[in-house]
Amino acid sequence: MNATISLRTLRATACAGMLLYGFSVSAATFTVIDGEGFEAPDYSTLLPAGGQLEGQFASTDGGFGSTQWKQSPAGGTSTAFVQSTIVGAGSQAVRVDRATGSDDRWGVPVTGYPAERFICIDWDMRVEQTVGPADTFGPFFGVEAYDDDATSIVRMGMLGVDATTGEVLYGDAIDGLIPTPGGQTVTFGSWNSYRIVLDFANDVYYGFVQGVLVVTTPYEFPGADQFTDADIAALAASGDAASDALTGTAYFDNYFVVETDDINKIIPEPTTLLTAMAGLALLAARRR
Repeated sequence: MNATISLRTLRATACAGMLLYGFSVSAATFTVIDGEGFEAPDYSTLLPAGGQLEGQFASTDGGFGSTQWKQSPAGGTSTAFVQSTIVGAGSQAVRVDRATGSDDRWGVPVTGYPAERFICIDWDMRVEQTVGPADTFGPFFGVEAYDDDATSIVRMGMLGVDATTGEVLYGDAIDGLIPTPGGQTVTFGSWNSYRIVLDFANDVYYGFVQGVLVVTTPYEFPGADQFTDADIAALAASGDAASDALTGTAYFDNYFVVETDDINKIIPEPTTLLTAMAGLALLAARRR
């Protein structure tokens, strides 16, 4: 438990820039959702229904136990369970299994954000390889960020991994779910850290893998002006029937969401961003 607490604390401060990039501490930073490493006693491998994630209580800025994890759509056949066999830190993590033809998400709904300019979403993930027919992709495992204001549902961005190819994927406003411009991949069966930073001043988001910026791109869909949920997702990575039928498994740990107001505290120095944005204009993306 102590290892998990230390890592969780490091993640929160790193996202605010206190440690990761060595910047001074001056901007306000607030916890939105603390996943608590999915650790006991607040997360159970037994209840409800054998440790399923939906129905377990989350720690938000309103305090522990104020909000439950929810699955969308309700009744989806993919599953997410708290388990203690494969973990990133501490003694528990969440195992997600995508079922054939079932795109599912698990999230903690919140309201009243952002009060600051940036929302920072952190998680660790281990993806197991899916072996499917030739020319198939996925499933996609990762996190999606939404503005669900009750009148419309707008996805701002997504970042994750293709379980067939190991490619890091993100949501592009023009081309949909595609590999990162740099073609980054991850090793199957190993833990990696991921981060999405939402910039509400410019309607763009940044994606990081192992602390390295891999994509800078506009929000996927227009109209987002608030943050309501950052969903753990198990989805088809391509629209063809064979890819939609693929199943897969991934593990999630150290899920954490904060908000802050200082760009220097969560992304590399400006010249790095300018280079990244120029690269986006030059590199052709492979459609899915």
